[in-house]
Amino acid sequence: MTARAKPPEGIDENPHLDAEFFARARPAAPGEAAHLRAVLQRIVEEHEEGRSVDDAIAQARETLEVMK
Repeated sequence: MTARAKPPEGIDENPHLDAEFFARARPAAPGEAAHLRAVLQRIVEEHEEGRSVDDAIAQARETLEVMK
């Protein structure tokens, strides 16, 4: 697995779940949660088998971009 780049100064990777967050939140579309679970499962399986997870993470990134 490649090293993760350090986030820019001042970025909060764990923002508060405040009113602004919930104003942007939306329910999952039909099948969306299952699809996300599948790409996450692939990452876990590849890691457990000692294989590189880079391709699985790339697929997860693509999935997230499509769901925006």
